[in-house]
Amino acid sequence: MSHSPAVVQPDQELIIEILNELDIDFTFDADGDLAISTEALTVFFLFGSEGDLFTIRTFYDRHYSVDEKPLLLTALNEWNADTMWPKVYAFTPDNGVIRVIGDAQLYIGAGVTYEHLMTIVAHWVRSAIKFHRWLSDRLAFEEDAAE
Repeated sequence: MSHSPAVVQPDQELIIEILNELDIDFTFDADGDLAISTEALTVFFLFGSEGDLFTIRTFYDRHYSVDEKPLLLTALNEWNADTMWPKVYAFTPDNGVIRVIGDAQLYIGAGVTYEHLMTIVAHWVRSAIKFHRWLSDRLAFEEDAAE
């Protein structure tokens, strides 16, 4: 009889263990949420109130003006159509400055294996950074083409 790998219930402590194993520096925000912070982006590791959803949410630090919105949305739609993670969207707070947010979510209600969770965290963090590079290149190309 084959023995299936042990299932774990992801929580903040387990994610910290994985980040340490992946040699990724992390911090905590004012609310106590676990995060990876760089100049260009902040990646948060969040757990749904029901405990059945694990979300990696990335806030990209570059702000966009309303004038840039059509170009930005075209680029975001292109990424979302071609790429599984993160799903990216434009968010406009009350001050009218447009921010980009990326989300990747995993249903964890039934638990997951440690190996799967580690693979997901590594892949999603890489993808969050890859998107930043992709968007920067994509918008730089558009700006060059417009000149």
